[in-house]
Amino acid sequence: MFFTMKTVLFYIGMMLALVATSCSKILDTTPQDFISPINYYNTEKELESALAGVYDRLGDNRVYAQGMACYMVFSDEFFMKNQISGINANIVDASTLELNRHWEALYTGIERANMLLDNIDKAQVSEAKRNEIKGQTLFLRAYYYFLLTDEFGAVPLKLQSTKSPEEEPLPGTPIKDIYERIVADMKQAEILVKSVSDYGYNTRITKTTVQGILARVYLTMAGFPLNDASKYAEARSYAEKVMQSGLHDLTPDFSQIYINHVREVFDTKENLWEVEFKGTGQGEIQEAGTIGSYNGITCGIIEIGYGYDYVHATAKLYDAYASGDQRRDWTVAPYRYVTTGQTAVRTNWAADQIYDRSNGKWRREYELVLPRNQNMTGTNWPLLRYADVLLMFAEADNQVNGGPSAAAYNAINMVRRRGYGKNVSTPDTQADAVAGLSKQDFLDLIRNERLRELAFEGIRKHDLVRWGIYPSVMQAQVREYQTNMPAALRDPAIAQAQRVTERAVLFPIPNSELAVNPNIRQNTGW
Repeated sequence: MFFTMKTVLFYIGMMLALVATSCSKILDTTPQDFISPINYYNTEKELESALAGVYDRLGDNRVYAQGMACYMVFSDEFFMKNQISGINANIVDASTLELNRHWEALYTGIERANMLLDNIDKAQVSEAKRNEIKGQTLFLRAYYYFLLTDEFGAVPLKLQSTKSPEEEPLPGTPIKDIYERIVADMKQAEILVKSVSDYGYNTRITKTTVQGILARVYLTMAGFPLNDASKYAEARSYAEKVMQSGLHDLTPDFSQIYINHVREVFDTKENLWEVEFKGTGQGEIQEAGTIGSYNGITCGIIEIGYGYDYVHATAKLYDAYASGDQRRDWTVAPYRYVTTGQTAVRTNWAADQIYDRSNGKWRREYELVLPRNQNMTGTNWPLLRYADVLLMFAEADNQVNGGPSAAAYNAINMVRRRGYGKNVSTPDTQADAVAGLSKQDFLDLIRNERLRELAFEGIRKHDLVRWGIYPSVMQAQVREYQTNMPAALRDPAIAQAQRVTERAVLFPIPNSELAVNPNIRQNTGW
């Protein structure tokens, strides 16, 4: 990628932009700015600081601190209440600021990774430490390319750091070629990185994280746009590696997953990988996000836990949960805080007020860092959960075998049993999926189970795109809103969903890239 202003961003790259590094488990020292690569990357401490800079872009406001929790991932699980302008209304073009910043954040992460990889061999460190850092860096670069390709299609594949502002801009690389590189780098990373048991926390890249994300990558390659069905077997294999590792399991209480995120508690059994946020954004090297405020339960009082009235559940999501499924009333908040002056009263919604309900997963009442900030929270963001791995295994197994095996049924039933508050290892007539489903019926079950289990976790749009049904599903939402949504909420939600047409499967290439790169083509329809 060739940044907004090549010369300016060349020098940004050369100063090793490690600003705003958050992860307390990754970096416990103050980042250093304006350091030449010639004189850097010599010690273990410098390599760790450089690695923290690569991780840092995950926590950018237009990545997982906010954007990829809501306005970057419009789907059938939520709408943005009464939003009629800008990206919150799903109004996007090549000039959209948030889109340009998102692109730049991901390519900044790639540039930092390339700089570290270019210089890692000169450091005076043990081979074990060099390999550990190299593996994480390779994976993160590949992951950033996975996001970019998923969102923008054929993007420039740049594998060395910028040495001169006069370098020729790269054209978009064919999607198949980018995925081949993503897979190659992740497979190398799998060999090099350590186990989560070596850390005791889940904000570093570990072996099972790489395996779980490789399962996701292969499932994506099996679907749109490559439609390479041979990749289902690889997806199944990598998900099974995680399952057989003995390192992960389902947290018995579904709600505890999200309470742990809010309390900044690391649960490495359920959560393979998280973006770590810390505090309320007031510390020198702490980086906070907006999880629970921008996309949380409506509340107008900071002391209780301020929540903007933006992200609202759809009736499709609410109705997807059957009677007895305990996930519903945690995922879709059954209450809000009614604010009058300086007081707020927790008030339940009426039974028919479905579209009024907010995302309830990350509840600010559980925050431990006080005093609270109106916008910023230390709530961690889940990038990969064990439940997702089980569901990916079940989906891939169904495709490989032309229908679900006993192993596929067991995987999905574990997730369902936990959802109903049951022992995940014990068959249960209420929770377990209907036996004897066809391949298509089981796929439909998986699609709905992923909606129920992973709602509001930024993965639904990705799923709909790889299944090749994103526009059609969103146009069905238009009809649902027209028919059943209350008039006070209807028109903005309809307009948001109507904007998901065939061209919206990919974002437009941002103007910040088009302005400096004559060799890249704009995506179709933009």
